[in-house]
Amino acid sequence: MSDVAWSAYQLPCPVVFVSTAYGEKQDIMTATAFVVSEKEPLLAVSLAKGHLTSQLIEKSRSFTLILASESHKELALKLGTMSGEEKVKQISLDTVSGESGKRLIPAGSSAWFECRMISRYDVSDYHLFIGQVISQKDLKNSPLLWYRERGFFTVKPL
Repeated sequence: MSDVAWSAYQLPCPVVFVSTAYGEKQDIMTATAFVVSEKEPLLAVSLAKGHLTSQLIEKSRSFTLILASESHKELALKLGTMSGEEKVKQISLDTVSGESGKRLIPAGSSAWFECRMISRYDVSDYHLFIGQVISQKDLKNSPLLWYRERGFFTVKPL
C-alpha cells in the first residue's frame, strides 16, 4: 500500500445509507458522504455511475441520507456488496417506512436527512451529488464510523 493510500485511511468517515425512490422503484445502498456546509445545510454523496441508486436520484432529483447506527454493521456490509432492484426484495429490512415507492429508512438508524439534489458533478467513474437538507430527524442512536480498512467504531461521549 502506498503512503498516499494509507494516509487516506486516517480520515474516519460516517457509515451512511443512501435511499431513493422514483415511481414504484426504490433502492438503498451503503455509501460515503460528507458535510459541505452547515449553514445552508448541504451534504454530498459519491456514487458509482450506472448504479440504480444514481439513476433514481437523477430521476427523482432527491435522496435520503441515513446515518447508520452501531446496530447496522452487518447491514452496511450487506448493502455494500449487493446491487440492483432485487436487493430490496432479497434482504429483510425493518424500516421506518416500508411503503412501495417510498424511501427506505432502516429502523434503529442514528439520523436521517431528506435532501433535494441541487447539483451533480461527474468525477471519473462517479457522480458527486450535492443535496440541500429539507427535512431531518435525529433518532438519538450512536452513529457508526468506518476507520482504516473496514474497521467499525461508534461515537460516544468521552
